[in-house]
Amino acid sequence: MDIVERVFLVAQAIHAQLEQVKCCKHQCQRLVERIQILLEPVRVLQAQPQQHISHHEEELLRKLLQALGEAQKLVMKYSQASWIQKFLRARSAGEEFVWVNESLGDVAQGLSLLLQAEQKQPFLQAFQAKTCCRQDAEDLRDDRAFLDQVIASTEEPEDVARETCADRQCVESKVDWVQSELNKIVNVGKREDITEIQREHLTFYRHLQDTDTYDLYEGEYLKYPVAIQTFKRPLTTDPAKVRDIFVKEIQTLKKFESPNILRMYGICIEEKDGSPCFSIVMEYCKHGTLREVLSKQPHLSWEVRIRMALGAARGLYRLHQTEEKSRLHGCICSSKFLVAGDYCVKLSGFELCETESSIKRRAKKNWQQVSMLAYIAPENLMDINCPYKRPCEIY
Repeated sequence: MDIVERVFLVAQAIHAQLEQVKCCKHQCQRLVERIQILLEPVRVLQAQPQQHISHHEEELLRKLLQALGEAQKLVMKYSQASWIQKFLRARSAGEEFVWVNESLGDVAQGLSLLLQAEQKQPFLQAFQAKTCCRQDAEDLRDDRAFLDQVIASTEEPEDVARETCADRQCVESKVDWVQSELNKIVNVGKREDITEIQREHLTFYRHLQDTDTYDLYEGEYLKYPVAIQTFKRPLTTDPAKVRDIFVKEIQTLKKFESPNILRMYGICIEEKDGSPCFSIVMEYCKHGTLREVLSKQPHLSWEVRIRMALGAARGLYRLHQTEEKSRLHGCICSSKFLVAGDYCVKLSGFELCETESSIKRRAKKNWQQVSMLAYIAPENLMDINCPYKRPCEIY
């Protein structure tokens, strides 16, 4: 049995089990609804011959199957009558649903590439962090109301009642914790949330790189690993000017969302002693640039290399296809692609470029790096006046 069929079988079993759910009904119902939405792009793969399913798509299906397995365990757990009493003493019900919903949301980002443009927008809207946060909070409140009804309708001895009351307080504290975690997801879960970040929300771990124009650090922002680029001797000392450029630029960035485009979290402006310090906070990619990976890891398997090439192509395709008029990167080379820990390649070098240009001084050219001539299309090499178009960038 191929993996696509297994996905549909597990999803069907979860849907059938829903009628037997005794508690956490609202959270289980929401889980099943999101699974049904996720099956739309899987049907696209089902219509293809198995040999045409790429390695990347197969990896997404494996992740989906794993998340469905956890979802099935949850639905079956809360389908048993004995779990009504166990739910009163639950310590991690909320956290379990948060983990499964996050896993489904991650898979949704990758599967969305299989859909047509008119299908993609409503599909992604169903997994928007703000929407999911609101829905999950409502489901928690509804399940909490069910808990109140169970407690109110149960006559118990005084000592058992006290124990149940204590358990209820524990559940309430867990609900508050889950709400807090959901709020954190809202803060960083979508590109719409690119914002100005307060210094106290950043944690610096280690220094990664020192250049003439900036220092690069590995750090953390709201429990997410990030890279923090702190600029030296900025061109401007006017924070208001930088903020104005930043606000205008993020309106454009809101349109771009892809696992293969580097995610930007925002900027941090520290104003101390009249001399501001500017930092850009972005997604952390463990392996650095594609150029560094190819230089330091010459024995990478062809399977990994093909997967990286596919990721790079998807990132550029997303950039070109997002708007009616294709947006061009303008400087495609191996150093403009970053490689995450799982060798997922992400396009960079165009996010917040105007904001960065207003801060960063021009660096000296490193002539030991691979020449940019290697990346110039033949028509541009033959004629310096040849217009730079999308085919040139794809080359």
